[in-house]
This record gives sequence, structure tokens and C-alpha cells, in this order.
Amino acid sequence: MNPGRPPTGFFRRAARIPARRPRYVLALWALILGLSLPLAARVGEVLTAEPSLSADTEAVSVATRVADQFSGGDSVSVVLVVRAADESDAYRARLDAFLADVRHLPAVSSLRDIRDLVPTRAAEGTFLGQLAFGGPDRTAARQAVATIRKAAAARPELEVAMAGGPATTLELREVSARDTRRGEAFGLPISLLVLIVAFGALVASVLPLLVAATTITVALAGVFLVGQVFPFAVFTQSIVTMLGLATGIDYALLTVNRYREELRAGRTPRDAAEETGATAGKAVAFSGLTVVVALSALLLAPLPYVRSVGVGTMIVMSASVLVSWTALPALLALMGHRVDWLKVTRRTPGTRTRVFWRRRAEVIMARPWTFTVLGTAALVLLALPAFWMQLADPGPRGMARGTEARTAVTALEDAELGGFLSATTVLVDMGEEGFFGPSAPRRVSRLTRDLEALEPVRSVISPFSAPGVPRLFLFQYYIDEDLARSSDVAELVDATVGQDGRYVQLQVVPIGDLPPAESAGLAAEARRLAASHGLEVQIGGSAAFEAAWSRVLYSSFPLTLGLVFAATLVLLGLAFRSVLIPIKSIVLNALTVAASYGVITLVFQMGVGAPLLGLDGGLGIVDSNVPLFVFAIVFGLSMDYEVFLVARIFEAHERGLSDHEAVASALETTGGVITSAATVMLVVFSVFFFSEVVLIKTLGVGLAVAILLDATLVRLALVPAVMTLAGRLNWWLPAPLARLADRFGLSH
Repeated sequence: MNPGRPPTGFFRRAARIPARRPRYVLALWALILGLSLPLAARVGEVLTAEPSLSADTEAVSVATRVADQFSGGDSVSVVLVVRAADESDAYRARLDAFLADVRHLPAVSSLRDIRDLVPTRAAEGTFLGQLAFGGPDRTAARQAVATIRKAAAARPELEVAMAGGPATTLELREVSARDTRRGEAFGLPISLLVLIVAFGALVASVLPLLVAATTITVALAGVFLVGQVFPFAVFTQSIVTMLGLATGIDYALLTVNRYREELRAGRTPRDAAEETGATAGKAVAFSGLTVVVALSALLLAPLPYVRSVGVGTMIVMSASVLVSWTALPALLALMGHRVDWLKVTRRTPGTRTRVFWRRRAEVIMARPWTFTVLGTAALVLLALPAFWMQLADPGPRGMARGTEARTAVTALEDAELGGFLSATTVLVDMGEEGFFGPSAPRRVSRLTRDLEALEPVRSVISPFSAPGVPRLFLFQYYIDEDLARSSDVAELVDATVGQDGRYVQLQVVPIGDLPPAESAGLAAEARRLAASHGLEVQIGGSAAFEAAWSRVLYSSFPLTLGLVFAATLVLLGLAFRSVLIPIKSIVLNALTVAASYGVITLVFQMGVGAPLLGLDGGLGIVDSNVPLFVFAIVFGLSMDYEVFLVARIFEAHERGLSDHEAVASALETTGGVITSAATVMLVVFSVFFFSEVVLIKTLGVGLAVAILLDATLVRLALVPAVMTLAGRLNWWLPAPLARLADRFGLSH
């Protein structure tokens, strides 16, 4: 240990550049920002809401075969709902004219009334249609949806809503843009109020907002540029905005606070900027690096859709670190003592809460076992509901009330067709024999009846779904293919029997949106029944796709955990010359993530407090992407406060203070900063509670809960308590690793 040793190495040298050449650094950032603005405005062009799996996945194979073989069978399909106040002749005429216009669109391959396929009670004044688009051209399908929307806008007497496929894709893009605007419109002003209270001066309070705005703009421009190579998930824009606001303000708050401390210590503005870059800048860099390492977990999932979110979050974190590490110190070096202009308090800004946090530190260190046991028990208790978490894709049900997709889903549910969007596709392979003939149709008919008799099944759409046509007549049609395809049920034949006659498509419509376990049970029972009739089948549909998605997504999760934990161990171990500190960080962060999982399960699956978030109740599931996203983001962000606090403990330890005094001093100086930073993050994440997409709502709640726990229970109670108990063991590091840290200037 070398008391009073100033930071040396890379971070000290790097800190001198913005401190000694601030105008050059700011001119470079002004150029980057100017180039980024027009690109950031076009980020919507590279967003997609169409996740994909490997072509050899059974669900994908079924979807591909259905698209190739069946009329209107392409997976690019939409539910079209048209409502009016009455069933008058005038309404029917306008409705018929509108539907005729839709059918004549070049990209539309078919438009069928769902109630002709699934017997149900009539919905007065409502048309429920299944709209299908021919071919794999998603662009043409989206253009057709946009055209339908324009036609609907010209007929205000009709209420038109669409859900699924390209309709939901377009709406998600619009919602993502609205979420971004809402986050900036509400998050920035409320954050400014928090910062004014924290800093006690208006000028200092504005700086973090400038950093956040610059971070978001540069990051979205980066997403647009990378998006020229591969598309990003539609949620990326909202997540980038969320993280850019939160971490940009967080890092700037830490940096500005440290700069003001250095000014109060008697340093010149440029010396203070250099010292800030070498200390707080290093903390920001290591914090950002650990966040990026955690976010790399999203890159390990063998799914481009998820990887794109990982790339987007890594871009925004890199931008946040670079702006806070270079542009902000340069700006501070030029501002000097003017950073404290426009004070709103008589007391010295930044010193108001130190006495409070000093006393709190003394209370915690006087009873470290009590705080350790009670704090850990609280996290474990909150995590318990996560054991009952069920993962699935909510589909259009994952949109909040008032959205077009949710309106369409509600109309289906009102007509007792809630399971239509989650129908299971049973693709029967009739082999060389084919479907048409004297015996094959009867085997398919018996399978259809057996499937209809299953408890969770509402109806089965099959070659025999022809209301008013006796099944005996259908058997006669199906003896000969030419006869069948030219008969009165030709449209049904083309939709349920493949072009070569080999494949038969059965759509098993459940009574409602089934939980994942029941969907899996239905698929297994369909396979068993088919085998009992000597039929070979493949299972597809949204539930099968989602089950395959979850298997692929979490097949690499154990490896992800191991790599993230190992990287964290190395980074923090070398940064703080310790083995125990990174182990403690991993354990506490894992408990924070688990507690966040528990709260998410309570709210979104079980419905506790769901109406407060604009939901009718619990979904019965949690979006399958949420656990991985929450782990990567929360585990990374939790490191912010870990680094902020432990860095100051380490600095005090290096100055020769006792372990007791080092912890007390660090909590005294960072307690207010961490609380203010956490409050800003809570404000930002809370804004996304009002998103119209349940996934974004879930992430907002999960991140807000995690940050609240992390900044109060964990960093300001458990960390000081555990480090007090560990004493000198906090700073043990094997000699070879200690020499490595010193050689490369890695220790903080």
C-alpha cells in the first residue's frame, strides 16, 4: 500500500487530454453530434418486429411448408376487425365496399370470415376476418397494411383494427417511437428537478441532461449505421433511450460531483478536471465496462433478434462512457467555478447529506451481522415468486389497452375466439398416397374428431370445416382432387390441403390463450392421437414457435452466467486488488436480479397491481425475453453503484485509512450521489411503465425494482455490512495478480 499515491497509468494520461485541450475535445464532439442527429432520426428504418429461428426448427419448417403449399397459408397473416354501431343496410353496404377494396389489394391473397371457419356466436355489428398475404415479401405486406389503414381513416363510420404479422410490426414501430418521445419529454424534466435537489445549483444540474441527450443521439445514430448490416429488434429504440437517459445522467452526476469536490479542495479548474477524469473517470470506465460485459450475455443467445438488442445496448453504454469520460471533463475544465452558478440553497452545494450518511455508516458497521442477515432474507423473500414463473410470447396480447392490436384481440375474445391467434398447426403428412381417395379423408376425419374432443380445444379448422355441408358429401368430393378443387368448398380445400395433395393442415383452436405447459400438453396429445391413426404429423403454430424460441434462447443461459460471472470476477478483482469484493458483488447482484424476477412474476403473471399499469390483470405468463434482458441489464447497472461505492472505499484504503474509517468515509461521500443517481434511474424507468408494449412495461418495472433495491438495501446497507465483517480479507489478492494490476495500471 502506498498512502497518498496518486492514480497513475493509462487513466491519468487519458484524463489530461480533455483537461488540457478542452476546446479540441468539445469541437470533435460537436462534429459527432451534428453528424448523428439526422441518422438518429432515421433509426426506425432498421427496426423489425419479426423474430426468426433456424430453418431446421420444426415450427419454422411447418410455417415454410404451409406458406408454400396452402392458399392464404402464409405465416404473414393478420386478424382484421371492422366494427359499426348497427347492422343497417347502409352499414353493410359500406362494410362490403371496404372489404372489396381490401380483397383487391395486390398483396392480399385471401380474406376469410373467421366465423365461417370456427362456429361461434354472432358478434353484432362486427366483422372478424383472417387476412393473408401471398409470398414471402414482408415489405409488400406492410405496405398493404398501411393502405388498409388509410382506407379505414377515410371511412370514420367504421372502426378498423388489425393484429398480428405486419400490422403488429408497424404498430410496434409507432409505439417504440412514442415511448422514446415520452421518455425524453417526461424523464428529462423530472430528472432535472432531482438533480437540482442533489446539486443545489441549476448549472450543475443541467450538465447531466446534456450528457444524456448527447448519449442517446449518438447511440441511435450508431444503431442506424450498424442496422445497415443487420436489422434491430423493434424494442431496441426504447431500450437504448431508457439506458441512455439513466446511465448518461448517472455517470455525469458522479463526474460533476467529484469535480466540485476537487474545486472545494483548492485545485484549479483544469487540475480538478484532470483529477476527476483520473478518479471518477476511471470509475465510470470500469462501471461501463462491467455493464458491457454483462450485456454481452445477449450476444451468446443464438438468435439474431436478441443479439441485436445486445448490440444496441452495448452501443449506448459505450456512448455513455465516452461522453462522460471525455466531453464532460472538457466542458467542466472550461466552466471552472461557474459550475456552481444559480444556487438554490444557502449551504455549500453537494455537502448537505454527508452528516446523515456518516451516521448511517456508523449504525450499519455497529451491527453488520444484523444488516447482512435481514438484508439477504428480504431479497430471498422477494425472489420466491420467480419459482412459479412461466415464460411465453404474449403476442398481440402483449399490447396495452387502447392499442389497435389489443382492440382486435378483445373483439376475438368477445366472440369466444380468444384462442384463434394461438392455434396449434397440426401438419399431416399423407405420404405418397396423398389425401384424395376413398380412405385417407376418413383417417383425417377421425383425427379431427378426436382433436375436437380434447378438453382445451374450442374447434379444429380442417377440410371438414364446412358449415351446412354434410360430411358424407365432403367424403364424396375428396375421392377426386379435381372434383374437390372445383366444388363449392374449393376455397376450404385450397386452405387445408396442400397443392400436391400430400399435406393436410389442421388448425387446432384452443378455448383461450393457453399457458405454456397446457400448450405443450396439447401438442403432445395431438402427436399421440395422430400416431394412433397411423398418421405422421409435425406441430407448428405460435405456441410451438414460442416453445422452440424459449428452448434456443435459454439453452446457452448457463454458459452466459458462467462467462459473465468470470469476466466480472477478473475485472473487479484487478480493479480493486481483491478476490472477495468481486465474489460479493456477483452474489449480491444475483440476489437483486432474482428479487426483480420475483416482483415481475407477481405483477405480470399473477396480476398483483397489474391494473395500475394499464393491464386488465395478470397475463398468466412472463414474456420469454424478459429474464435474459433483465439479467443482462440489471447485473450490469448494479455494478454502477458497486463501483461508485467500492472505488471510494479503495481510495480511502490506499490513503492509509482503517477499514472501518474507509467504509464510513466512502458512504459519507457517495451516499448522496448514489441516492440521487438511483432516483434519476427510477424516474427514467418509471416513465416506461406507461409504454403500450408489455415487454417494455415489464423491463421498466424490473429495472426500477432492481435499482431501488440495489441503491438502498444492497449498496447502502449490505455492502458496508459485508465489507465490515470481511475486514482485511477485502484486500487480499494473490501476488502474481497484484503485480499484473500494478503493471498495467488496472487497480483503481
